[in-house]
Amino acid sequence: MTTALGTSTITLALVAGYAGSGKSEAGKILASATGWAMLDKDTLSRPMTERLLDALGGDPDDRHSPLYLEHARPLEYACLMKSVWENLECGISVVAVAPFLSESADAQWTARVRRRCGRIGARFETLWVDSDLESMRDRLISRDASRDTWKLTHWSEYTNGINTDLRPVVPHHVIDNRIGASRPLAEQVEAVAQRLLGGA
Repeated sequence: MTTALGTSTITLALVAGYAGSGKSEAGKILASATGWAMLDKDTLSRPMTERLLDALGGDPDDRHSPLYLEHARPLEYACLMKSVWENLECGISVVAVAPFLSESADAQWTARVRRRCGRIGARFETLWVDSDLESMRDRLISRDASRDTWKLTHWSEYTNGINTDLRPVVPHHVIDNRIGASRPLAEQVEAVAQRLLGGA
Protein backbone atom coordinates (compact mmCIF):
# COMPACT_ATOMS: atom_id res chain seq x y z
CA MET A 1 0.00 0.00 0.00
CA THR A 2 1.45 3.34 -1.00
CA THR A 3 0.72 6.76 0.38
CA ALA A 4 -0.81 9.51 -1.68
CA LEU A 5 1.99 11.92 -2.35
CA GLY A 6 1.65 15.51 -1.26
CA THR A 7 3.34 18.64 -2.49
CA SER A 8 5.71 19.20 0.41
CA THR A 9 9.41 19.26 -0.34
CA ILE A 10 10.18 18.29 3.28
CA THR A 11 9.65 14.63 4.16
CA LEU A 12 9.89 12.41 7.20
CA ALA A 13 10.38 8.84 6.01
CA LEU A 14 10.28 6.23 8.76
CA VAL A 15 12.02 2.97 7.87
CA ALA A 16 10.62 0.30 10.19
CA GLY A 17 10.80 -3.45 10.68
CA TYR A 18 12.10 -6.23 12.88
CA ALA A 19 15.74 -6.78 13.84
CA GLY A 20 17.53 -8.39 10.91
CA SER A 21 14.95 -7.29 8.36
CA GLY A 22 17.44 -4.99 6.66
CA LYS A 23 16.17 -1.61 7.89
CA SER A 24 19.54 0.10 8.13
CA GLU A 25 20.57 -0.99 4.66
CA ALA A 26 17.23 0.13 3.24
CA GLY A 27 17.54 3.44 5.08
CA LYS A 28 20.99 4.08 3.68
CA ILE A 29 19.81 3.30 0.16
CA LEU A 30 16.85 5.67 0.57
CA ALA A 31 19.02 8.44 2.02
CA SER A 32 21.56 8.02 -0.76
CA ALA A 33 18.89 8.06 -3.47
CA THR A 34 17.13 11.15 -2.07
CA GLY A 35 19.95 13.12 -0.47
CA TRP A 36 17.97 13.25 2.81
CA ALA A 37 19.53 13.08 6.27
CA MET A 38 19.98 9.56 7.63
CA LEU A 39 19.20 9.11 11.34
CA ASP A 40 19.54 5.57 12.72
CA LYS A 41 18.39 4.96 16.29
CA ASP A 42 21.25 2.60 17.06
CA THR A 43 23.89 4.97 15.71
CA LEU A 44 22.49 7.87 17.73
CA SER A 45 21.88 6.12 21.02
CA ARG A 46 23.82 2.86 21.34
CA PRO A 47 26.71 4.26 23.46
CA MET A 48 24.18 5.93 25.79
CA THR A 49 22.13 2.73 26.05
CA GLU A 50 25.14 0.58 26.83
CA ARG A 51 26.43 2.95 29.54
CA LEU A 52 22.96 3.35 31.05
CA LEU A 53 22.31 -0.38 31.25
CA ASP A 54 25.73 -0.93 32.76
CA ALA A 55 25.14 1.84 35.32
CA LEU A 56 21.82 0.26 36.26
CA GLY A 57 23.53 -3.08 36.86
CA GLY A 58 22.29 -4.67 33.66
CA ASP A 59 23.79 -6.17 30.54
CA PRO A 60 24.95 -3.51 28.03
CA ASP A 61 23.83 -5.80 25.21
CA ASP A 62 20.33 -6.33 26.65
CA ARG A 63 17.54 -5.40 24.25
CA HIS A 64 14.70 -7.50 25.68
CA SER A 65 14.40 -7.26 29.46
CA PRO A 66 12.07 -4.98 31.44
CA LEU A 67 15.18 -2.97 32.45
CA TYR A 68 15.89 -2.09 28.83
CA LEU A 69 12.26 -1.70 27.80
CA GLU A 70 11.38 0.59 30.72
CA HIS A 71 14.55 2.66 31.11
CA ALA A 72 16.57 2.64 27.89
CA ARG A 73 14.15 2.19 25.00
CA PRO A 74 12.08 5.33 25.68
CA LEU A 75 15.28 7.41 25.80
CA GLU A 76 16.50 5.90 22.52
CA TYR A 77 13.33 6.90 20.71
CA ALA A 78 13.30 10.32 22.40
CA CYS A 79 16.83 10.99 21.12
CA LEU A 80 15.92 9.82 17.63
CA MET A 81 12.73 11.84 17.36
CA LYS A 82 14.27 15.01 18.81
CA SER A 83 16.91 14.79 16.09
CA VAL A 84 14.19 14.14 13.50
CA TRP A 85 12.18 17.22 14.48
CA GLU A 86 15.24 19.44 14.67
CA ASN A 87 16.18 18.55 11.10
CA LEU A 88 12.64 18.90 9.76
CA GLU A 89 12.24 22.29 11.42
CA CYS A 90 15.39 23.38 9.58
CA GLY A 91 13.82 22.29 6.30
CA ILE A 92 15.87 19.10 5.99
CA SER A 93 14.11 15.88 5.00
CA VAL A 94 14.89 12.87 7.19
CA VAL A 95 15.14 9.10 6.81
CA ALA A 96 14.59 7.78 10.36
CA VAL A 97 15.57 4.15 10.93
CA ALA A 98 14.40 2.12 13.93
CA PRO A 99 12.16 -0.89 14.53
CA PHE A 100 9.18 1.41 15.31
CA LEU A 101 7.26 -1.79 16.11
CA SER A 102 4.88 -0.49 18.76
CA GLU A 103 5.02 3.07 17.40
CA SER A 104 3.99 2.35 13.82
CA ALA A 105 1.19 0.07 15.06
CA ASP A 106 -0.13 2.79 17.40
CA ALA A 107 -2.77 4.96 15.74
CA GLN A 108 -2.39 7.68 18.39
CA TRP A 109 1.39 7.85 18.03
CA THR A 110 1.24 8.01 14.24
CA ALA A 111 -1.52 10.63 14.41
CA ARG A 112 0.66 12.82 16.65
CA VAL A 113 3.59 12.49 14.26
CA ARG A 114 1.38 13.29 11.28
CA ARG A 115 -0.06 16.38 13.03
CA ARG A 116 3.38 17.66 13.95
CA CYS A 117 4.61 17.10 10.41
CA GLY A 118 1.58 19.01 9.18
CA ARG A 119 2.35 21.97 11.44
CA ILE A 120 5.81 22.36 9.93
CA GLY A 121 4.73 21.58 6.38
CA ALA A 122 6.39 18.17 6.19
CA ARG A 123 5.12 15.02 4.49
CA PHE A 124 4.95 11.80 6.55
CA GLU A 125 5.89 8.51 4.85
CA THR A 126 6.52 5.03 6.24
CA LEU A 127 8.49 2.16 4.70
CA TRP A 128 8.02 -1.28 6.22
CA VAL A 129 10.93 -3.65 5.54
CA ASP A 130 9.33 -7.08 5.43
CA SER A 131 11.22 -10.33 5.96
CA ASP A 132 10.72 -13.85 7.22
CA LEU A 133 12.22 -15.53 10.28
CA GLU A 134 14.83 -17.51 8.37
CA SER A 135 16.06 -14.44 6.50
CA MET A 136 16.20 -12.34 9.66
CA ARG A 137 18.11 -15.04 11.53
CA ASP A 138 20.65 -15.31 8.72
CA ARG A 139 21.21 -11.54 8.78
CA LEU A 140 21.60 -11.46 12.55
CA ILE A 141 24.20 -14.21 12.35
CA SER A 142 26.01 -12.42 9.52
CA ARG A 143 26.21 -9.03 11.24
CA ASP A 144 27.58 -10.69 14.41
CA ALA A 145 26.50 -7.88 16.76
CA SER A 146 26.69 -8.49 20.50
CA ARG A 147 23.23 -6.95 20.99
CA ASP A 148 21.80 -9.89 18.99
CA THR A 149 23.35 -12.60 21.18
CA TRP A 150 20.25 -13.10 23.33
CA LYS A 151 17.96 -13.27 20.29
CA LEU A 152 20.08 -15.93 18.60
CA THR A 153 20.66 -17.92 21.79
CA HIS A 154 16.95 -17.87 22.67
CA TRP A 155 15.63 -17.93 19.12
CA SER A 156 12.41 -19.81 19.86
CA GLU A 157 11.56 -17.57 22.79
CA TYR A 158 12.42 -14.45 20.80
CA THR A 159 10.44 -15.44 17.72
CA ASN A 160 7.38 -16.28 19.82
CA GLY A 161 7.04 -12.52 20.21
CA ILE A 162 7.33 -11.78 16.50
CA ASN A 163 4.26 -11.27 14.38
CA THR A 164 5.42 -11.43 10.76
CA ASP A 165 2.01 -10.10 9.72
CA LEU A 166 2.54 -6.88 11.67
CA ARG A 167 2.18 -3.75 9.53
CA PRO A 168 2.01 -0.01 10.29
CA VAL A 169 -1.48 1.33 10.82
CA VAL A 170 -0.87 4.18 8.36
CA PRO A 171 -0.58 3.82 4.57
CA HIS A 172 2.94 2.61 3.87
CA HIS A 173 5.39 1.23 1.32
CA VAL A 174 6.28 -2.45 1.77
CA ILE A 175 9.83 -3.52 0.93
CA ASP A 176 10.17 -7.29 0.47
CA ASN A 177 13.58 -8.16 1.87
CA ARG A 178 13.19 -11.89 2.25
CA ILE A 179 16.09 -13.93 0.96
CA GLY A 180 15.00 -14.91 -2.52
CA ALA A 181 12.68 -11.91 -2.97
CA SER A 182 11.75 -11.34 -6.60
CA ARG A 183 13.38 -7.88 -6.70
CA PRO A 184 16.65 -6.76 -5.09
CA LEU A 185 16.40 -4.51 -2.03
CA ALA A 186 18.13 -1.59 -3.75
CA GLU A 187 15.80 -1.72 -6.72
CA GLN A 188 12.71 -1.66 -4.50
CA VAL A 189 13.93 1.17 -2.29
CA GLU A 190 15.14 3.26 -5.22
CA ALA A 191 11.71 2.87 -6.85
CA VAL A 192 10.09 4.23 -3.68
CA ALA A 193 12.64 7.05 -3.62
CA GLN A 194 11.70 8.04 -7.16
CA ARG A 195 8.02 8.09 -6.23
CA LEU A 196 8.73 10.25 -3.20
CA LEU A 197 10.95 12.64 -5.12
CA GLY A 198 8.38 12.79 -7.88
CA GLY A 199 5.78 13.93 -5.39
CA ALA A 200 7.99 16.52 -3.75
